[in-house]
Amino acid sequence: MYTYVYTLSRIILDCRSGYGRRGERKCGTQGCAWCDVLAKLRHQTYIQPPMPDISIQFQGPGGESPLLLALLGAIVLVLVAYGVRMAADRRWGTAAACGAVALGIVAGAAALLVLGVAASGAWMSLVGAAIVAAVGVFYAAVYHSLSRPRIAVLLVLRSLGILALLAILFKPAVRFSPPGSDARPYLPVLLDRSGSMATIDRVDLPDRYTQAVQMLALQRARLDERFRVVWGHFAESVRAAESLDELSELAPATAGGTDLEAAIRSGAAGYDLAELPGIVVVTDGIHNASGDAVRAAVESGVPVYPVAVGSLEEVLAGRGNIELVSADCPFEAVKNNVATITCRVKMTGLATVGTEVRLLGDGGRPLDTARLWTDKNVETLTARLKWTPRDTGAEEGGPDVRTLRLAVTPNPAEAVTDDNRIDLHVLVTAPRIRVLYVEGSMRPEFKFLRRLLDSDPNVQFMALIRIAGRRFLVQGGVEGKQLRAIPARPEEFALFDVILLGDLDRTFLTRGQLEGLRRFVNDGGGLVMLGGHNSFGPGGYGGTDVEQILPVEVGPRTLPQETTPLLPQLTAAGRRHPIFEGLVGYFPGPGGEGPDPDLARLPELLGCVTVLRAKPAAQLLAVHPTRSNAAGPLVVLAVQRFGAGRTAAFTADTTWQWFLPLRALGAEGPYQRFWGQLVRWLANVETKTRKTPGSVVMRLDRQYTRVGSSVRIVARVRDERARTPRTANVSATVGPADGRGSVETVPLSYRPGSELFEADFTPKRQGRFVVSVLAADSQGALIAGDGAARQLPLVVAPRSAETERLARNDALLQQIADRSGGRFVRLSALPDLVDRLIERGKVLAGPAPQVTIHRLYNFVVLFAAFAVLITAEWLLRRNWQLH
Repeated sequence: MYTYVYTLSRIILDCRSGYGRRGERKCGTQGCAWCDVLAKLRHQTYIQPPMPDISIQFQGPGGESPLLLALLGAIVLVLVAYGVRMAADRRWGTAAACGAVALGIVAGAAALLVLGVAASGAWMSLVGAAIVAAVGVFYAAVYHSLSRPRIAVLLVLRSLGILALLAILFKPAVRFSPPGSDARPYLPVLLDRSGSMATIDRVDLPDRYTQAVQMLALQRARLDERFRVVWGHFAESVRAAESLDELSELAPATAGGTDLEAAIRSGAAGYDLAELPGIVVVTDGIHNASGDAVRAAVESGVPVYPVAVGSLEEVLAGRGNIELVSADCPFEAVKNNVATITCRVKMTGLATVGTEVRLLGDGGRPLDTARLWTDKNVETLTARLKWTPRDTGAEEGGPDVRTLRLAVTPNPAEAVTDDNRIDLHVLVTAPRIRVLYVEGSMRPEFKFLRRLLDSDPNVQFMALIRIAGRRFLVQGGVEGKQLRAIPARPEEFALFDVILLGDLDRTFLTRGQLEGLRRFVNDGGGLVMLGGHNSFGPGGYGGTDVEQILPVEVGPRTLPQETTPLLPQLTAAGRRHPIFEGLVGYFPGPGGEGPDPDLARLPELLGCVTVLRAKPAAQLLAVHPTRSNAAGPLVVLAVQRFGAGRTAAFTADTTWQWFLPLRALGAEGPYQRFWGQLVRWLANVETKTRKTPGSVVMRLDRQYTRVGSSVRIVARVRDERARTPRTANVSATVGPADGRGSVETVPLSYRPGSELFEADFTPKRQGRFVVSVLAADSQGALIAGDGAARQLPLVVAPRSAETERLARNDALLQQIADRSGGRFVRLSALPDLVDRLIERGKVLAGPAPQVTIHRLYNFVVLFAAFAVLITAEWLLRRNWQLH
């Protein structure tokens, strides 16, 4: 006890200052033991050289556990056979004792095998116990008439005799290894077990940690031959390991960072630095603790040998992963029309491994699938999937917003699968009306009407304007297609729902085109002819297929133009017709009824084309209030059904004048409503569909992120006129998916030119959330809300300094090696490093202290003891008249 107290006091006195507050060494004594003790306490490490040991050895030919196991088996068989015989003689107590002892021996041997105990001393102890137990059972059974003391004497003599015989056979000895008895120098080997070591850099390789363990295993025999290897592992702290096998059973940490500084200091603590060849640190060099790893290497006083594992390229450093980077999908899809969704998928560390992108509808119903494959470690691929919404499915009075999901089949190598999907909201609308406007000249009526139809969100518009001869200028397009001339073939007419014929003489149409117009209407299309100097009778359409389908008899070319200004007078049928819904008050009515005095007065039109009369099957909706012919008031607007289609004759041509004075009314102006309702009637679409429920369609640019990283929330808002209310108040709410906890409100701002409302949201806590959007007009009235059924999920993962940057840090490892006098190598060069360490270890190794072995056997003595014990046991049995 005195020696230990004295040694501890000398350690403390020799240390002049120990460690400072930040862990830097301030003591001037090289290899100061007190500093090393403080270092261990500071870094919570248990990496230290093993203590001297005392062990029992067996030098005979039978000192191996397999032979001892065979001997145990023989004892068990004898006990079982003897127990069976006792049971046959109905000596149940002795039979039970034999069975119990046999089971005990088997259980003891099984325990040693399961625990992996290979030491001969343990097996020898079990054999000795088995012999004593077996002899005891035998004596108790055979000499049950003797008193217990006499049985005990016979048992001891017989057991000692047998044990003396076993000692002659196995030759036991005690081996004493004093401190420093092994001439091999110590070699601390520290393995990085932080989260970044779980990185899979290439699909054909295991993770970094496994690579390191496998390479160390290949060099273990050479290391053990030349060094007393002290194994350890580190992440946020440093821990010891009994062996490389223990390290192989571990896995990289799932949380925390990497403290290279603590690992280096702990590796050097507790040793005579003059006899330490160096410290081997196997790591990817990602150091994210506060300490200075380079300074620790310098102050350790020994060379540090960093062994680098991992990839230098940041893009190759992530674990095998498939990420849905983006999805380009229209905010609106038209019923029974194909919509294309284009997505970009980034595949990392999964070369030659294919995957599948699925487009899923309501209830997970598969809509389309695309296969992706790459032979590169990192590549972003593009997939295009198709979807055709077949029915609106909307609730009565509500917008039909569908939820689509893009999902990538997860790969077992992925660390994160929450980025494998993107949910999309899409507004499904009725098909847009496809309108072709054919005009003979660039007159004012065309300019205003083209602008109106081209801006209608429910209309696809294309125009053909004659510029010379039969040459036409094309504007707009339908279904992504354009025509350079008036349709002639059935498939060209099939591109349109409504055709407007303006001031174009019939000589610019072929007979086939005129017949095509009649078939177009008969098959369900809509046609309206507008007034002009070259339309109706003056345009030469009398007696043609076009006159057959129009609701009026157009007459000859000689019919005059009526130039008297007019405000069309509605007939009784006109006042009830959908074309004039909401407009009746602007026009005079039958019987001299004037326009509503509370409404703005419409300017008069500048005349109309004279036609002979309306056909008997037609509906006359509007007439000239002051001019007539033989058939009655001049026709201004007449309509009729022809076959499955509809036609209209509007003989006036200056309705653009209605737009200018009432432009402030916007979509509710009489000019916009008249033409919008006329086109919709011709297309056989009810007028009321111009008013649709307000809608909000939301998107997130990503649905998986980390704390502190922003997510862009985008919303497209449409009011009941299918237009974007730029002054709307739009906000998103972000709340926990389970409904517990606070909800954050994020206001969205209108982005000019995009027709979208946007905002960036930065989550401050991790978890699973849902995002929804509400839109209200400037007066606070609700336009629409992306309700609970259409929320989008958002997964927020914790921020991890360990995995934000995963590229191997060669610069730091090289600096550690250079400043400490060590050498930096990559994992593949570990054999060369071991060669270098072996050469350095030979210089440091000294003569090995003598190992003392004390033999516990002597043949003459043991044989004499055996003979005396067996003879004494025989004499006592004879004296006690035992057989």
